[in-house]
Amino acid sequence: MSGRSKGFSLVELIIVIALATILMAIAAPSIISQLSHLRLTRTVRDVATELNAARLKAIAQNTSFRVDFSGGTYNLWIYSGGAWVDYPTRGQGELGAGIDITSPGDTFSVQFYTNGAATATTICVNNTQKSDDRMQINVTGTTGMITVSQGC
Repeated sequence: MSGRSKGFSLVELIIVIALATILMAIAAPSIISQLSHLRLTRTVRDVATELNAARLKAIAQNTSFRVDFSGGTYNLWIYSGGAWVDYPTRGQGELGAGIDITSPGDTFSVQFYTNGAATATTICVNNTQKSDDRMQINVTGTTGMITVSQGC
């Protein structure tokens, strides 16, 4: 039997822990940046889905719908009985932490008509934690089609 014991020495463990710490310190900013971009992407997807739902409901129910944006939230409304009424089956959507809409303004609406047309709008959605991380949602007026693209 040899005089060496099995297992790792304390020096070896300290070296491995130091290397792991260095690697985590290098990777952490990239991971944080990626998470904030994922929040932006998720928010843009949620807003585009809400806009598409409003368009489809306007066509299916033969009445106007609109999505109101105000102070970091958005709501779906239906035109009923000569007035705009909060649509009962949808809750209030929130943009989420670190996400901001800069255009067309802090408070605005996108309206969808019975033929599928809409108020033409370009919505700029920004990641407040990373100034160059932006996406835009385009609503085409004549067709009401929603498209999402990078930048703004």
